[in-house]
Amino acid sequence: MKKIVTYALASVLGLGLTNCNKLVDGYDVSPNSPQDAPSDQQLTAAELGLGFVMSGEAARTANMWAGVFTGADRQYSSLNNYLTTSPDYDNMWFNTYYQTVTQARIVQQKAVLVNNKQLQGIAQVVEAQSLGTATDLWGDIPYSGILVPNSPPAFDAQATVYTSLQTALSSAISNLGQNGVNPGSRDVFYAGSTTKWIAAAHSLKARYFLHVKNYAAAITEARAGIASGAGDMIMPYDGTIGSAANPYYDFLDNSRPGYMSAEGAYAPQLLQSRTNSKTNESKRFAYFYTDQGYFALDPNFVDGAFRPAAGFPLVTYVETQAILAESLVRTGDNTGALTALNNIRTANAATYSGTYAAYELTDFAAGSLANPASGGLSQTNALLVEVLREKYLSLIGQIEEFSDVRRTNNLIGVPKNVSTAPSLPQRFLYPQTEINTNPNVPNPIPDIYTKTPVNR
Repeated sequence: MKKIVTYALASVLGLGLTNCNKLVDGYDVSPNSPQDAPSDQQLTAAELGLGFVMSGEAARTANMWAGVFTGADRQYSSLNNYLTTSPDYDNMWFNTYYQTVTQARIVQQKAVLVNNKQLQGIAQVVEAQSLGTATDLWGDIPYSGILVPNSPPAFDAQATVYTSLQTALSSAISNLGQNGVNPGSRDVFYAGSTTKWIAAAHSLKARYFLHVKNYAAAITEARAGIASGAGDMIMPYDGTIGSAANPYYDFLDNSRPGYMSAEGAYAPQLLQSRTNSKTNESKRFAYFYTDQGYFALDPNFVDGAFRPAAGFPLVTYVETQAILAESLVRTGDNTGALTALNNIRTANAATYSGTYAAYELTDFAAGSLANPASGGLSQTNALLVEVLREKYLSLIGQIEEFSDVRRTNNLIGVPKNVSTAPSLPQRFLYPQTEINTNPNVPNPIPDIYTKTPVNR
């Protein structure tokens, strides 16, 4: 199954929409391996697929390359040193397209058949987040042609994919406001709350407008997005080892202990450097990092962010406020940006029980509290850097950190793991399974140091 490629989605979808008695003649169908399931159950499958993609192998790789964690042993030592080959990405591609997008498309088609607009909208958001992450990590990807039977899809331009995702999310928002049957607990993120789904869709629109540097649109969408931590989209894990534990925990302490640490990583050093009269990061540091693991410093899989039953954030209020703050700085509204930044600091104080007093604009003047004289930054640039650093430290473990470092040309100064590398890695490699089976893979195939089109 791991060799399924994107153009095979059409046949998979066909099975999902076909009655069990009308399967292709000549195939034996085991009663223990059903070919179809109710749409709400397939929604659960799509959401679980999305959650595992966002908190699994892709997230670990992205965070090593963004200076958050450190590869310590075997293939993770190689990844840490930017030594990687196309087969390393086969599973990530498969999980994105087959485990998530395929299931989401089946749900959408079934929902259309019974005019269940709300279920259709939820599945549209799930698909959009999955493919938005894919185009961010790989650049040009198959999108518009993935349902054409027996035809390898073309790779849509990255900018075109982002435009299409904005259209899909707008459609989702419209559908979520109409009639439908609530999926209830089958929706593992929001238990069918259309209000929360609509807000999350706006936050995703803000994320993707930020990716393409459309700051005005990002501001509009962020203001309509997730408005408090109660609206965060969280992938739930119950802590069952080997099946339903947080994937970071499963990797760090169960399946691959000692492969990844945080020793020498940039993010913990940045956290420890930020103490001032208005800020004490010790509680947040202890939430994300621990000295009780396999190394002197590890991601906190013991009692913090990556413990077995820790839920994993997919889209959050804090990210939404950070998008708003950055976009406002970049469009000249420092006062509005400061308000959004202080909203994050208020959330930090509640989350980590630390000290996060409100900043004032004067704190970012040259030589002031948040802009030491040694930095040589203007007030506006100091505020922008603080917003980016705050987001970087708030989203530890998430893929968006890698996205921001690349998008901003590494404005916060994450050091390279390999001094002789031309830059930090800029993208994931196209998977070998796709290269072997789809003649439309971009040629020449870009290496990890080639910026994706929207970041050039």
